[in-house]
Amino acid sequence: MLPLRITALLLIASVLACDRADEAPPRRWEFETMGTLAALELRGPVSEHEAEGMKRVEEAFRAVDSLMSTWDPNSELSRLNRAPVDSSLALSPLLGDCLARALALRTLTNGAFEPGAEPLMRLWGFYRREGRLPDPEALAELLPRLDDYDYEPDTRRFLRRSEEAAIDLGGVAKGFALDLAAAALLELGLDRAMIDLGGNLYCLGEAEAGRAWRVGIRDPLDRDRIFASLSLRDQAVATSGSYERFVTIDGKRYGHIMNPATGRPAEGLLSATVISEDATMGDGLATALFV
Repeated sequence: MLPLRITALLLIASVLACDRADEAPPRRWEFETMGTLAALELRGPVSEHEAEGMKRVEEAFRAVDSLMSTWDPNSELSRLNRAPVDSSLALSPLLGDCLARALALRTLTNGAFEPGAEPLMRLWGFYRREGRLPDPEALAELLPRLDDYDYEPDTRRFLRRSEEAAIDLGGVAKGFALDLAAAALLELGLDRAMIDLGGNLYCLGEAEAGRAWRVGIRDPLDRDRIFASLSLRDQAVATSGSYERFVTIDGKRYGHIMNPATGRPAEGLLSATVISEDATMGDGLATALFV
């Protein structure tokens, strides 16, 4: 499974119950995937394609998880990270597309978003949840090697240039999965839906005729309080923060979002929220803006 991101824990949908006589009641399905709880809620007239829509959403999430998990040693990404140095690998279309999107975000954010930050997560002990302060010399040697890899999107060929090079797509994978799920629903004509991937949301169409989906953002210091609300139509929303996924070292808490420039967990903000028509872009930008 993919590690939980804080985006998955900050957002809740606060849509008012539908009481219009000409509207069918909401239909909702829930299931576990990608290390979190996912849900699909459909609104509007009942469609014969709803069961197929639910199936495709779940298939999209599970496909991304099976390809991009850093926790599963048999995922395509894990195998890529173990590939011999200087051996060129052909990536699957989904993994290749997601990596290409991640690299575009790296360029857009001047490196604040770095898909090659996997070695930092490992060095700080986040994968085993056994935090440790890195040796300063080891950290200094690692920083210049975070981008020791090459990827050619046209051919989907990937090459590691050093043993240290490794990819973690956790900063975009949930958004990427949401984009796939939304496209699948639209293909079936299901254009009024809320897709929830552990709090990363994509809201299609309207919650009710003439009314947008209303989404509440939890206070990062008080999970029982909603400090802001959003109205969304055909938009995704993602929030990044560092106060729920963290490690404690010598009594100090360190969040999981790494600053590639320093090799240390990013500090200074509680959370950053992005609204976007492109869930992959919004997911990655939430991380980059936090950094």
